[in-house]
Amino acid sequence: HSVEKIRHLALSEIEERRKVIKEELNAELSQKSSTRQILAESISLVGTGLVERDIESRLVILALISQEHVLFIGPPGTSKSMLGRRLSQLCGGPFFQRLFTKFTTPDEIFGPLSLKALENDQYVRCIEGFLPTATVAFLDEIFKANSAILNTLLTILNERQFDNGAGTRRVDCPLKCVIGASNELPESEELDALLDRFLLRAQVSPVSDEGLLELLSSKPSKEDELVNSERNYSDGLDEVFRNISESLPSIEMNQNIGILMKDIRAFVTDTLGQYVSDRRLIKAARLLRVSAATHGRKQVDTIDVLLLQHMLWTYPQQRDALREFIIDNLTPNNDIVDQSKFLLQGLAAEALTIVKKTMGDVTGESGAREDDLDAIKSIVTELREIKGLLEQHSNGLERHIALLDDLGYNNIWITSDESQSVKQSCLPLAVAASTTVSEVLNNAATLILALSSGVTDDDVRSSVIENLMENSEDISTMFSDEELHMSLKEAKRIFKGDELKKWKKARKSMS
Repeated sequence: HSVEKIRHLALSEIEERRKVIKEELNAELSQKSSTRQILAESISLVGTGLVERDIESRLVILALISQEHVLFIGPPGTSKSMLGRRLSQLCGGPFFQRLFTKFTTPDEIFGPLSLKALENDQYVRCIEGFLPTATVAFLDEIFKANSAILNTLLTILNERQFDNGAGTRRVDCPLKCVIGASNELPESEELDALLDRFLLRAQVSPVSDEGLLELLSSKPSKEDELVNSERNYSDGLDEVFRNISESLPSIEMNQNIGILMKDIRAFVTDTLGQYVSDRRLIKAARLLRVSAATHGRKQVDTIDVLLLQHMLWTYPQQRDALREFIIDNLTPNNDIVDQSKFLLQGLAAEALTIVKKTMGDVTGESGAREDDLDAIKSIVTELREIKGLLEQHSNGLERHIALLDDLGYNNIWITSDESQSVKQSCLPLAVAASTTVSEVLNNAATLILALSSGVTDDDVRSSVIENLMENSEDISTMFSDEELHMSLKEAKRIFKGDELKKWKKARKSMS
């Protein structure tokens, strides 16, 4: 009866804390955000009339507000350039488009040399209407860029600056996003640096047979008509970018996200055999903060890490393996729970020994020795530390579950099909992990209460702790499968006393 009473008190305390956490998270997730509305409308507008281009539409908008570049790998005629033109119309400003060949000259990309400047012995280009003055650019077959173009192109992509005049006149470029396209990835190592500048990547395939029926049955219209809109999205997107940029320094990235990113990089390096540069990881971490900020969250969550499937592969065929690894590791592991179980068993045994010596006295009012009371205080301190770590882990799991539930409704960057797939894979694991950590957390809270004055009578305190130890002990791990499947007669021959009782309890728990 005393154990049940204490467990109920501990459970009430845990449930009250969990209720507060859920209320805070629900308030955070339910905030009406003009940012989300503008971004959702922008994605819809970019993808209007396009079939099976939901991912690509989201990536170009994400690239735009992150001030990053996106690479599309795929055959001609798959709407890649259309996405670029629509993005340009959304954000306003000049649009630059070029098809690279091995014969493409710098004049075609950066502008022709100024003849007037040459008369004054100055090497200056007329850049108006070319890449250095573009807001959005679509560069087709970009990996055919030759060495005469490459270095200058890298500077524009990375630094948004153009050296116009032998390095003496560095011009700031208004470039917000470049959409690169190619039928294939580069084979030359000198183009690896160019590939690395494109943080977001997607393989764009021809529409499926089902999609083809939708495509053929749609009414034909001019491409530009699909994006004509009386609303000015340029100002709205500029404001979104400013707000997000201002909020990024305050977006937290907890250690568990860093560990997950480290594990993903190890997988890409060791299993996929691909190098991931430090620059790429830093940019990826920033983009995860952007994802959190666009949803009004104050921290990067594991849900955001799903976006790494669009950033860390080199060859398109690697994306599925990368995605599977990310999903398999998305739910926070329960290592801390296993460690806590072990520590709690040791502390409970230590507490029981002392409480038996003091006859249940934990205050000194019944004559308990000072050193025994100090030992109890020390045990309670350790228990509170364990409880705090378990609470932190439990809070993370509850948040993870809530975000999984919310995934298909309010997440801007994850498609509905992807949301369903992720929920089916991760939600059962997350719920099971949350149940397990709640049980161990309850044991820790119960043991703290059992060692506190005024909660239970001194004369039954040791019995309460013994009962708690027995109920919280993971006896199923004490016996092998072979031992658990032996007959009662065989068990009686091998196990005696308390050990036989534990075997019977473990055997019963199997049924």
